[in-house]
Amino acid sequence: MPLFPCSKCNCIEDTALSHYWAARLRQKTALCSACDPTIGKWHGEFARESAEGWVTDRSGFLLDKHAVERWLGQPVATFARPLQAPSDPRDAVKAHVLALDAADGTRAT
Repeated sequence: MPLFPCSKCNCIEDTALSHYWAARLRQKTALCSACDPTIGKWHGEFARESAEGWVTDRSGFLLDKHAVERWLGQPVATFARPLQAPSDPRDAVKAHVLALDAADGTRAT
């Protein structure tokens, strides 16, 4: 069952028990059943719980951090990307120009 964080109250919600897919199609924020004005109440299929401490995958779905760590056999922090200092946008342009020059066989000064 795909789970997502409610964009209003940050609780864990199931995509099948809310209007998640309709919101995605309309490019709107996804709300839990309690925050969605068209539903207006919690469904009661499972306890309402905060998404704090859960891991979000690339699609925006929630994964239980403890279950993922048990499956991996190591902490999720092992796979975290290192924090990068903000870079100057001109660095990317300079790197691109140097790569083009290298492909051409010339060297920029």
